Amino acid sequence: MLRNRAETAFEAARRLLGPGPEFDEARTALAEQHARITAPLRIALVGRVSSGKSTLVNALLGGDRVPTGIEELTYNVNWLRHGPDRTLTVHYTDGAPPERRDIDELEELTVRAKGTPELARLLRRIDCLEITDPHPYLRAFDLIDTPGLDSHFGEDSANTLRFLALDEGDVRAATLGQAAKADALVLVFARGLAASEEELLRDFTGAGVSGAGPVTTVGALTKVELFWPAHDDPLAEGRRVAGRLMGAAGAQRLLYDLCPLASLVGAAAGSCTDDDFTDLVTLAGLAPRDLADRVYFGADFATGDMPDVPVRAARRRALHARFGGYGIVLAARLIRDGADTRETLRAELYRSSGMADFRTLLADHFGHRAELVKLARAVAHLAALPDLGDGSPRTRATLRRAAAAVTRLEHAEQAFAELAVLRGHYNGAVRLEPPEAADLLRITGEYGHTPHALLGLPAEAPDTETAARARERLTHWAGLTADPAHSGATRRACQVVRRSYEMLVDRLDRPGPHRTSGPYE
Repeated sequence: MLRNRAETAFEAARRLLGPGPEFDEARTALAEQHARITAPLRIALVGRVSSGKSTLVNALLGGDRVPTGIEELTYNVNWLRHGPDRTLTVHYTDGAPPERRDIDELEELTVRAKGTPELARLLRRIDCLEITDPHPYLRAFDLIDTPGLDSHFGEDSANTLRFLALDEGDVRAATLGQAAKADALVLVFARGLAASEEELLRDFTGAGVSGAGPVTTVGALTKVELFWPAHDDPLAEGRRVAGRLMGAAGAQRLLYDLCPLASLVGAAAGSCTDDDFTDLVTLAGLAPRDLADRVYFGADFATGDMPDVPVRAARRRALHARFGGYGIVLAARLIRDGADTRETLRAELYRSSGMADFRTLLADHFGHRAELVKLARAVAHLAALPDLGDGSPRTRATLRRAAAAVTRLEHAEQAFAELAVLRGHYNGAVRLEPPEAADLLRITGEYGHTPHALLGLPAEAPDTETAARARERLTHWAGLTADPAHSGATRRACQVVRRSYEMLVDRLDRPGPHRTSGPYE
């Protein structure tokens, strides 16, 4: 398999370097990149301040995993990784060793805009906060919640920056620095297609974040719940706005997809308690229009005297803070429609928020190519290996051989050829008809690497049908390869896809586990 051949290549590079001190820096780089390809995929959330990144993290992980704040800037990077318990480790910028802190300190170290000078000095020293969490979703991905990528800050954010003795350049640098360390990106847009979102596209495309593009970048249009009550179905309006944004210049070359999300509702679904459910059932007993009218004026609903609403003000305030107005109205409607248990309501809220589909999209789009994406980044990084060392001809020659042991994977592996074709497809260099474009995505693993997934067949399709489909597609692409109408990148794409089908046919012709195991054995 590809991973086995990668392991062999890294071991060959280590042997070539040997023990000499002139190769210390190169050995460190090699070890770092080897650790990257064996670790979970790193996904960084990047967007403007207050675009909803932290709320989106909470929605993905089904609860209150990281602090959120409407009026306070999330400055420090939160790096969430899988672990048996919730823990917090502080990493510093000044060379101090990492320090384990109580998880209850997370909010103070992340979003507090007020504090002592001692706290300000501590926050300025922090590089990132590493949080371990037992949520199973983190087995596949590390999630990196970044501070923000902004040109302008509001007054509250500016107050925080003054407290920390920072400026907007520091925030931007922290975000871009963590994005550069990531394998994949979620670009987070606040609701609507305002000038700020267009500026964000320009900011992002000009920021030099390596690896950005549809293979490794998905968009999230957050806070679409704020389209309510002007729109009864905020997700539908969000889909319309997302379509408009994807039509903007350069968007389709940057993002694989842009998904509208009522992420506040999604986060609330994950943390909905028995008390919440009881109160929401009570609110569902009100006439739908009466409830909507009361919830629309959020401040009055949360604090006002409402004798006809049989839920006390403190509980109304808590519900409104966590679910939002639309979330309360949506929950009440779902309860009326039959969500008669807390677990049923949570599942329906999560689905209705768009988060269930978004979580699946990340797992599928990033997960199916995680190994290849990580290895491609490692290969690109190690191509610079000859620049390390003492600069002597002998050292440089050894470093070149060590780098070649790994980087030649890019030229020898079909997986890398497929990745190049995908990038050509997304940037417009490969021009195929829609059926062939869909075929290209399937055979390169967009929907999984089993023969059935590669061919777009149901899992229960018999072996004879699977083999026949593979041979039919191979014949089709062999014809496209010979078609004189195709040239350049398109012709190369046809050749690569034909080779992918040849390898699939070979898998299907062999007995044993190779028929259903991963690609590129």
